[in-house]
This record gives sequence, C-alpha cells and structure tokens, in this order.
Amino acid sequence: YNNKILSHEERKEFSRLADEMIATFSESIDGIYEIGKDYTDMNNINHKVSKIMSDVAVFVCYAFADCIVLTKLFMNTSDIYEKSLLRGKLKVHMNESFKKLYGFNENARKESYTAKLKEIMPYFHGPDKEFAEILADLEEISMRDSWWKEIRSAEVHIDLPVLYESRHEAINESKVVMETMRLIPFFNRFNALLARMNAAHIKYMFENLSTKDKIAVLTNPELLK
Repeated sequence: YNNKILSHEERKEFSRLADEMIATFSESIDGIYEIGKDYTDMNNINHKVSKIMSDVAVFVCYAFADCIVLTKLFMNTSDIYEKSLLRGKLKVHMNESFKKLYGFNENARKESYTAKLKEIMPYFHGPDKEFAEILADLEEISMRDSWWKEIRSAEVHIDLPVLYESRHEAINESKVVMETMRLIPFFNRFNALLARMNAAHIKYMFENLSTKDKIAVLTNPELLK
C-alpha cells in the first residue's frame, strides 16, 4: 500500500468516475431483471440458459454498484466515525459478495453464482475457456485471503469486543481501496463474459429459426424470447 492521501481535486475526480460506474451498472438492473422474469420453463434449455445469465448479471450489477457506492462514501467523508463505519460495511459487502459469487468452501460453492454458470457452460465454446480462467483465479484468492470473516461477523452480529477494536483501528485509505480492488476486477470480468455469452446465445437461437421466423424476429426482436 502506498499510503497515498488523495487531494480535494483527486477526490472529486474519483467521485466523478465512481458515479459513471454506478450509473452504468445500476441502470441495467431493472431491464435485466424484468427480462429474466420471462424465462420460467427450466425444462426448456433456452429458458434455463437465459434465466441463469440474467440472474448472474443482476447479482454482478448489484454487487459492483454497491461496492462502488460504499467506496465513494468512504473516500469522501471526513468524519472519523463515519469512515470507520463505512470501512466495516465495505468489508461486510465484499465478504458477502465473494461468498455469493464463488464461496469459501465446497458446500458454499454448490450454491454460488459461478456454480449456476457452470451448469450452462457446456453450451458455450470460447467463453468456457475464459470462465475456467476466472474460476482458477477465484480459487487462488479464496485460499489466500480470509476476506475479513471476523470483521464481517463482528459488524453483522455486533460482537462488541471485536467491533470496538475494529472501529478503533487506524484507517489507511490506500489499504482499504486496494483491498476493494481485489474483487472489483472479477465483477468486470464476469460482466464481459456474460455479454459474450448473451451474444452467442442470441446468435444460436436466431440461426435455429426458420426463414419465416427469422423475418418476424428482425421486425420484432421481442419474439426471440
């Protein structure tokens, strides 16, 4: 950690970039969620693939946007108590996001969003290699880092002795932001992966339509659902 303290102008620029990222991800949530509600037949492979991709995409949007919001608030407050509180809540969010995204043990991974994607990955060629690389990187950091499990427990359950020590620990802005950056790249990688998977899936569904249906879809893309 470089222990850098941002200037007022640097904080303004950070907030501007944060607002752009928050808008990019948060504005997609409603549309993706509503589309996902249309896919209800899990015995239909097209419905299953679309529903899983939709669910994972909404999770990534929420996890990423919330992370950036908390980081922005943490960086911009000058109040020591607020900054300490936000550091703790940011660690809780990161811990829970990683738990849902990948998991800390085999049982948890069975219910993770990566496990859901793994179910449909055999239907994709190309993205499957990218997905395998992401999984390998997630596995590596899950074994290397504790992801603040003790702090998460203290914040959620208000464990006074641990919480008191945590809240009174000296705050290093650089350290907190760099720790946050361990997970943010995965949100971006999943977002890019899902975009490629979605494009491939739409192409597959279109190519398997009859000529008559292709013409109908070209005039009304909603029919592809």
